[in-house]
Amino acid sequence: MGPVNAPNARIAEQERAVKKGLVSLLILSLSQLFAGAQVQNNTTLVGSVTDATGGVIVGAHVTAVNADTNVPYTAVTNAEGFYSITGQINPGTYNITVDQHGFQKELKTGVIVTLNEASRTDFSLRVGSEAQEITVSANTPAIQTDDALLGETVTETQIADLPMNGRNALALANIASNVTVGTGQALTGVPPGITASGAGTRGVNNSITLDGISVMNNLGSTVTLQPNPDALEAVQTQNGNYTAQSGDYLGIHINEATRAGTNSFHGTTYDYMQNDAFNSRGFNRTGTGSVALVPQKTELRYNLFGGVVSGPVVIPHLFNGRNHTFFTGSYEGLRTHTVGHSYTQAFTPAEETGDFSALLNPTLSGS
Repeated sequence: MGPVNAPNARIAEQERAVKKGLVSLLILSLSQLFAGAQVQNNTTLVGSVTDATGGVIVGAHVTAVNADTNVPYTAVTNAEGFYSITGQINPGTYNITVDQHGFQKELKTGVIVTLNEASRTDFSLRVGSEAQEITVSANTPAIQTDDALLGETVTETQIADLPMNGRNALALANIASNVTVGTGQALTGVPPGITASGAGTRGVNNSITLDGISVMNNLGSTVTLQPNPDALEAVQTQNGNYTAQSGDYLGIHINEATRAGTNSFHGTTYDYMQNDAFNSRGFNRTGTGSVALVPQKTELRYNLFGGVVSGPVVIPHLFNGRNHTFFTGSYEGLRTHTVGHSYTQAFTPAEETGDFSALLNPTLSGS
């Protein structure tokens, strides 16, 4: 019986291997596509590594691990004891480790990294065994001293907590002292969209992007794209001294950054609803006496609904993307309908012939 089933077992094993290969090829192709679509950001991890006397340490190994994804980023200190980790560094919280032969390993946890900023974390290693490790907690953002960028960043927590009329996250740029976001609607107007101005310039002199890609209408520099606030990680306003990638306009640069997936699955759903069933009638009455009319309520149906889901890419028995492959999906829909009611007075037969004497005050007419 064994020899008879052996070929079938080999065929089944080959089929599973082919399926795994196709899935891996598909994931690899998609990852290359998404990577090519990303825009390089300027988020960097920098710092200096010295010994107890202040002397620089050359060749120290620096490893920064994102606390949410466990994705590591590495660097080695140069001849000045300086390290710089660049590339697609996602904002968030990092744990940074430095080790060098002859020195105790040092770990700094809770290092907060902000979008498009150089986050500096310096280390001073002590002489000792590499098996010994010193842990330091850093729960507050370091003062930015490595570039001259002027700007303000609205964080993911602030996006969730601050009120937004119509869930327009771009309006949060108004928090900056020298920025004004227009009150227009994304789908109406000539041209349609929302504008923003700042730094003493007109709206046409400013740049608005989503993940570094322009979302402006070339006609008047308006924005018609309104991303789901639940899918955003930050709304950043750069007022001046920005890098060359944001220097194509003379005024301010506003960037809405979408958040990346993590090793944990997260999801939100919502429906912001307005309905005339919840509204009261107006206090005005039309007509007099027995013909008094109670005004009807304006018919209103408004539903702004959607959701966000994120996490690691996991295909059971085929692919486990934890610690290296993640996704974020977002949807938002708007359904609105409104009907207003008004009351008018029709002409009487006499008024249709041009006789409006009935409207005269008897006292004024002399009768």
